[in-house]
Amino acid sequence: MQLELPFLAEPPRTAPGRPRRVQLGGRIVPYVLRRTRRRTIGIVVDERGLAAAAPRWATVAEVEAFIREQGRWVLRRIDDPRFRPRAPFVWREGARLPYLGREMALARGTGRAPGLAGDRLEVPAQAFAAGPALREAVIGWLKAAALALFHERVAHLAPALRVAAPTLRLSSAASRWGSCARAADGRGRVLLHWRLVHFELPLIDYVVAHELAHLRHMNHSDAFWRLVETVHPDQRAARRALRARGHQLPDL
Repeated sequence: MQLELPFLAEPPRTAPGRPRRVQLGGRIVPYVLRRTRRRTIGIVVDERGLAAAAPRWATVAEVEAFIREQGRWVLRRIDDPRFRPRAPFVWREGARLPYLGREMALARGTGRAPGLAGDRLEVPAQAFAAGPALREAVIGWLKAAALALFHERVAHLAPALRVAAPTLRLSSAASRWGSCARAADGRGRVLLHWRLVHFELPLIDYVVAHELAHLRHMNHSDAFWRLVETVHPDQRAARRALRARGHQLPDL
């Protein structure tokens, strides 16, 4: 089972398309048209704008008629602040990143590896000399911190949910906070997105509990939600927070 990522709610576009324009409610809206093997016309609005995917037999007129049918939805999405392009994160000394619900500033350190010191993530000075080196060092530290924390939270929550601790791996998926599956040997396997480490612990615990609960209920039945609520009673608020705040994560 999978839990969708609000900060990129649509699957990534896998191929470039042809730029076109369509009139919606008195507005001229640019869009990208891709031809695919799908049987129906589909549209997506994300940070890059409007895109349509259509089978090769569908005419442009049919595609644009479909877009116009969904015009109100398209315009609402385009005007939604969550789908406006985010400015790329600027990798420099003093830049601030969210970590466990608070902010930490990137600072030059004297150690051989990044380390957290209060509200500063101290990174070896040589990493600031080359742009990619600083990004790689910081993301590497975030992933290591995420994995260690996720193991700790799984060890804490699994007994409360009466499930065996699963195999745990980090994910960089484009459209999921986490996923859960059962391996052939019957053991559980859970993937958790490393960028959860930006959020405070209660939101992380909600996602961990969500995926662990799937080891008992591979669905989203009432029984599943009752189980989640035994360890996270405010799961509804956590879901709303993830949807509302996921789009605010920095573009790393």
